[in-house]
Amino acid sequence: MENKKVQEMNPTESLQIIRSMIDTAKNKLADDGFFIIFWGWLVFIAALVNYIGVSFHQNASYYVWPVLMPLGGVVSIIYGRKQAKKEKVKTYIETYLGYSWTAFIIAMAITLIFIPVHGVKITYFFLMLLYGMATLISGGLLNFKPLIIGSIFSFACAIVSIFVGVNEQFLCICVALLCSYIIPGHLLRSQYKSQVNV
Repeated sequence: MENKKVQEMNPTESLQIIRSMIDTAKNKLADDGFFIIFWGWLVFIAALVNYIGVSFHQNASYYVWPVLMPLGGVVSIIYGRKQAKKEKVKTYIETYLGYSWTAFIIAMAITLIFIPVHGVKITYFFLMLLYGMATLISGGLLNFKPLIIGSIFSFACAIVSIFVGVNEQFLCICVALLCSYIIPGHLLRSQYKSQVNV
């Protein structure tokens, strides 16, 4: 019987269902935009502190990473558990987004683990490529242009980072995160809030 209902749908109804799934996922990401905004700002601050510290010959500034990132992980786990309790149903788009970001986290962890093998400079290059990949996929799935445009900035920053010193790569990371996480994250959240308040 369900098969008959699916077969009886016209193209307009099918497109409306797909659009509804995209809007639901976009609103969920905006509502939960906490992660993209939180991690964007956290890594931006760490990279900027590191850049300033190294510029003023404060080599201890590298400790900002092992302090802030685990704290960010704890905050994310606590927030994620609270959100999981509220979640009832997932759309296909939300499932795809979940897999995309899980792949991003795994690839990032592997890249970071092997810093001693391939060096810091290439690690930062790959991290910016990963930022771009994750935001391009998310922007495409959600049909949200600021994420897509932000991903292009991440790719461009990765390319630029090859031609600058390690310390200047921190500035490339800041620009990549500002364009691919922070600005799109705030725009997405703003769009969600304006739709909710209508």
